[in-house]
Order: sequence, then structure tokens, then C-alpha cells
Amino acid sequence: MLRNSYISETRLLDTAAKEIGARLPRRWRLLDREGDEAVRSPQDSSRRIDAIWEIRDPDGLSTDIIVEVKATPVEPRLVGSVESQLKALSDLRCRQASVNPVFMLVSTYLSPLTRERLAKAGISYADSTGNIRFTIERPAVYIETQGADRNPFRDERPLRSLKGGRAGRVVRGLLDYQTPFGTRELAAETASSPAMISRVCSLLEADEIVTKESPRGRIVSVDWETLARRWAMDYDFTASNTLTSWLEPRGTGALFARLRETGLQYSVTGSFAAYRLAPFAEPRLASLYVDDPETAAQSLGLRPADAGGNVLLVRPFDPVAFERAERDDGITYARVTQVLLDLMKGPGRGPIEAEALSGWMRDNEDRWKLSMTSTT
Repeated sequence: MLRNSYISETRLLDTAAKEIGARLPRRWRLLDREGDEAVRSPQDSSRRIDAIWEIRDPDGLSTDIIVEVKATPVEPRLVGSVESQLKALSDLRCRQASVNPVFMLVSTYLSPLTRERLAKAGISYADSTGNIRFTIERPAVYIETQGADRNPFRDERPLRSLKGGRAGRVVRGLLDYQTPFGTRELAAETASSPAMISRVCSLLEADEIVTKESPRGRIVSVDWETLARRWAMDYDFTASNTLTSWLEPRGTGALFARLRETGLQYSVTGSFAAYRLAPFAEPRLASLYVDDPETAAQSLGLRPADAGGNVLLVRPFDPVAFERAERDDGITYARVTQVLLDLMKGPGRGPIEAEALSGWMRDNEDRWKLSMTSTT
């Protein structure tokens, strides 16, 4: 697909039609009918349909497709507006032609959340990075391809990803605390700079993950589930941290007995941390954040294990992995929000365990969401 810094609407349409047409069954046709008819919106006589396509099978069964084109990336918050525009144009089209067309959006780039909302609204889509979802009931067609999950086009956002310790520290704060709170309040709680919090929030506001009462006002809501998925795009447990594998010959039970007596700074994450809240399957691999894996291994009596280890000692991407930890039965566990992220992109059955833990978190927000120690 096209990846230019600017792509005209005509080229976007032509490329999308070509990509979809190439994936249709033999003898099926995708026709451009814009040259035959010019349909204008009843609300705005200057607003016309960008394109009218027709999908036709070999037996002559066909459906019209009302296409909206955006030459700039479409943010999730704009999906409702796009849907309204398409419905207004569709209403006029139905009166003129006595047909029930379907909707499609073509754009330079559509983020994962934008695509999710379009799919829920029943709107097909295509973007210039190769993301396509094209669904028609009559005749029955389903085409879906995967393109980019990150915007390849330059924009004015001061922060482009959530990679690194400073961004991760802010994200953990946004996940952990009950709203509302101000930028400086969150900065004090997380030992972050107000400037860094503003940069992270600016990135997230565009996707409606963070909502403020005004441009410079307090943060009034955080969609923690969507924020977790967004952070997982830039955070990977095995890649973002430094992992070393060890063996406790007597089993993980002996390891936890030692942890109850140790003076080490540590926090348990991964399967064992999730199991105590949302049991899924008996865990076998213990994952611990520690400052120095070699020193911790010696203190805990662990043996090096290139293969077959039952303990992972992890040097964290940032000390926030130890912060706001929880004690349970003499064991220190990482904050549930950190555990969730570690499982989402973790090894083995981690992603499935993350789904179970996320379900527990949805039902128990009052148990894990924290209040600010001070408010203004």
C-alpha cells in the first residue's frame, strides 16, 4: 500500500479499490459508480459522496457501498462523526435509488482503536498501510488484512510512543489511581515531572483513553483497559526487562518460603501474582523483580539454568515495578496493573492469564484502584 507523507483522496480510493479487487473471488467485480451519479447531502448541498462503489457477484447480486475518504489519519473520537456523515448521505441515496447501501471509510491511517470502533459501528475500512476490513452481507464478502499498528506519518504530537521507564512510570500512575486528579498531583505520587505527564496525556487524549475537564484541567477519566492494551504495544515483558533463568531444585514452594524470610527488595509478578486473584491454571514458573539477579539468586539459593528453570529473576525496566506493591501472606507482589502488563506480552500462557486477571479487575476496581495521598 502507499506510504507517502501525503496521499491524495483520489489515490487513496484507487489504491483501496485495487487492493480489495485483487482479493475478490474470480468473476466478482468491484465497480466505481461515482462517474455515473453525483449524490449530495441534504444537510449541506456542497457536501457530496466521495465515492459510490458497487460489489457484484457472477449471478448479478449486488450492493452499493458509500465511501468516505479522509486524507489524514482518523482518530477514534471522530468515528461517530464519520458514521453520522455516512448515514446522512446514505439516507439521500436510499431515497433516490431505493437501495440500502453499506458504509466504508478509506484513510491514510487507522489506529487499532479506530478500527475497533469502526468494526463495532458496522463500517468497513481500508488505510494506506494495508489495514483492510471489507464486509458485505449480500453478496457475502469478508476480506481482512493487517497493516501498521503505529502511525507511519509525521504528526505534531510531542510523544510518539510509551516506550521507556519515564513513560511507563506515568502510565502506571494513570492505571493505579482513582480519578479525578491533577497533573501535579500525579507527578508527586509517581516521582515524575509534570512535563512528562502532560506529554503522555497528550498522546493518550487523541485516542480518548485519557479525558480532561479542560485542556489544562484535571484528568477526569482514564479508560484503564484500553490504556493497558495501548501500553502493551510498546512494552514487552521479555524485551523491556532483563531476564535471567534459575532453578530452585526443591520447587517453587521452597522459593516462597525463603521469600517470607528474606530482606531482599523484590516483587512477584507473572503467573503466581495473577493466580492469587484470578486462578486460571496452577502456575509453575515464578517471576520476580529484583535489583540484582546474581545477588538475589545467591541469597535465595538458586542455581543457574539455561533450560528447565522454574524461576525468572528480572531486572526491571524502571524501579516503578517495585512501587505500590502489595503484601499477602508474607509475600510481596507487584501491583496488579504491572502484573497485567507483564502477562499481556509475557511468555507461555501469559496472555490467557492476562484475560482472566483483566476480568477480575473489571469486577473489583474498588479493591485495586488507589486514592491520591493528597488532593488539591
